[in-house]
This record gives sequence, structure tokens and C-alpha cells, in this order.
Amino acid sequence: MTNEKWLFIGTDERIAACSEIFKGKGYHSTHFRTDHYTEPLGDLLLELEPDHIVLPILQMQGSPIPVGQLTKGTRLYTGVASEQWTRPFEEAGHTVLSYLKEEQFIWENARLTAEAFVHEYYRRTKRSIAGKHFYVAGFGRVGKLTTHVLSSLGAQITVIARSETQLGEAATLGYETMVLSDTFQLHQGEFINTIPVQWLSVSPDSRLHIFDLASAPGCLKKSPAPEYYTILLGLPGKHFPEDAAMALAGALGRMYRK
Repeated sequence: MTNEKWLFIGTDERIAACSEIFKGKGYHSTHFRTDHYTEPLGDLLLELEPDHIVLPILQMQGSPIPVGQLTKGTRLYTGVASEQWTRPFEEAGHTVLSYLKEEQFIWENARLTAEAFVHEYYRRTKRSIAGKHFYVAGFGRVGKLTTHVLSSLGAQITVIARSETQLGEAATLGYETMVLSDTFQLHQGEFINTIPVQWLSVSPDSRLHIFDLASAPGCLKKSPAPEYYTILLGLPGKHFPEDAAMALAGALGRMYRK
């Protein structure tokens, strides 16, 4: 077992649970509950001198961690983080890795997101999924697993995408398909977005029920959100913190061993 120190930062419950998993495996692991840099966090960094820092799922708010407070060779594991935010750490010689880009974690997180959406749909609508028609925009990992879960519960699925590859795969799997164009319009129904860009325009009086599973800021172009728009962020951590933490711990372990 290594004597290296791990510091987990973030308010997402899977971060706290992941720290406990590492501690249970015999690692020197500490969790600090915050999503932005504070003086107490700075004091802890100087006192602990961690070798590995696991950062929040979303990019830390406000000022970044001062590079001078990190020991030489510190490894940082990021969630959502811009190149501008990570550049100072890389220029100072620290290794920056993104657990959100670790392939197995991406798939495990997508599976948990799909299951959590079902829970959210039941809770918010008080309606059954069987027999409903769902339109799913995007057929990446989250889109594929969400359609699979909904279809297994008896839903009718239409996959909406620009990619011919995605449309072909969806059709081969038995789903109806629609080509996503710049003039796309859908006025009512159950709509799930998994495309992580602002691409959709709807009128404020739209009766289209939109459930947005993509990362912030969501799929809507800059316009007032209609009454039936719901953005669902961080579903794995909210509904399955222990399972999500185990997926994250596995990803960190694989990245560490590499």
C-alpha cells in the first residue's frame, strides 16, 4: 500500500463517498466539502501536502487553487474543467487528468444517469413509461443507454441526431429516427436531450416536455425556459451516490495505475 496522500474536494455526495472507499482500502484519504477555493482549503493543502487531488464534478467556482500551494508533482483529477483553468497547473509541471474522459467511467456514469432519469420521470410526472412516446436527441453513451432502459420498460422511442452513423445504429436497433436539422421543431411530447450544446429553440408557451440530461448550461438557446423544461444535472450523485462513488473510485484507480 502506498503512503501517498489523497485529497477529495467537492460537495457532490459521490466525492465524499469515494474518499471513504479509498480510506477503506487503506489509503491516506481526506475529504473537504466545498466547490470553490477558500482559505481553510488553502490551509489544508499546506498542512496535508497531498500527492493526489480529486476536484469537483463541475469546475471549481471563483478563484482556482493557487499553484504555489501544491507540492511538486501533484496529480490533479478533474471533472468539468476548461483548458484555461487547468493550464497554470500543467505549466507548473503538475499532471492533470480528467476522470470524465476515462472510457469505462463514462459508460458506467451513463448507465447510472439512465436509471436515475427513470426515477426522476416517475417522481415528477406520476405517470407510467410503458406506452409513452419518447424523443431522444443524441445517440451517444447517455442517449444509447437511456433509450435502452426506456424501451425495456415498454416505451416507443424516436432517436433524433445529425450523425448518419448514430441514425443508422439507432435504426438497426429497431428505433424510429429523425434527422436533426437547423429547422427542427417539435411542439409536444416527451423529449429527452443528451446533446451537450445549446441548440434547441422553443417558444415560451411550448407544451413539449423537455428533460435535459446534458451538462450545464443545457440545450436551450438563450431564451426564457418554457414551463415544461427541466434540467437534470448530476443524477448519479443524487440518486446513487454509493454506486457513483464506486464507479469514480474505479476510474481513479485505473488512471493512477497507468
